[in-house]
Amino acid sequence: MVMIPILKRKIYPPGFLIDGYKVIRLVGEGRFGICYLVDLDNKPYILKKIKPKAIKKAGNKICFEERILSSINHPSIPKIVDTIKNDNIYGYILEYKTGKTIEEMLFGDNHIFTPTEIYNIGIKIIDIIKYLHERNIVHRDIRVPNVIIDEDDVYLIDFGLARSVDSERYLHSVDFSHFGHLLIHLHYSSFIKNNIKSKPWYDELELAEKEIVFLKRLIGIQDRYENIIDIEYDFYQLFGPNCESRL
Repeated sequence: MVMIPILKRKIYPPGFLIDGYKVIRLVGEGRFGICYLVDLDNKPYILKKIKPKAIKKAGNKICFEERILSSINHPSIPKIVDTIKNDNIYGYILEYKTGKTIEEMLFGDNHIFTPTEIYNIGIKIIDIIKYLHERNIVHRDIRVPNVIIDEDDVYLIDFGLARSVDSERYLHSVDFSHFGHLLIHLHYSSFIKNNIKSKPWYDELELAEKEIVFLKRLIGIQDRYENIIDIEYDFYQLFGPNCESRL
């Protein structure tokens, strides 16, 4: 078992040095870690510092992210390049990927995603999921703050909840469900509310019946998908460049 010291939470200021990495700015904070943009030899990286409370609560499970990231190699997943473990910090250094999260684009920029954009994002996320599932890994947190868009590039970040697949708790279907909800968020970017009373997404969004069925199957409220290959096929048929009219 890795023994990791429990320390009080602190935020590092710009210019602070951590094992030779210079803090540029705070990037964001999640349930398990605090992320900083850092610099080493004029090259940017992301430092993910694990919160002491997360270490105390999760114990040895907190190391799963490091192990999983060290075992995979995909251009759309930031590589882990260094680990920092000392009396003051437990964290790791990740590749820096430029761009904005879908969350920033939706709620910061009020970006409206076109059907073409939704297809391009979706098909690339499917490719990432397929890569992970082929290696018996489930991400378990495919949400709008964890997907970065940089023009045509799509990146999946934050593997803090990622686990190896088992037959009881860590199932492929959890990634399908999160993917479905992410697509619904993208469709809602163009939605204009004209009723005071809210309706279910499948009644509010202007989607073809086949698209609604696809999304319902993803999130598990109708004949749940069993594998990513079937999802990829149906997604291409419904949203791909050669698909039939959506009306």
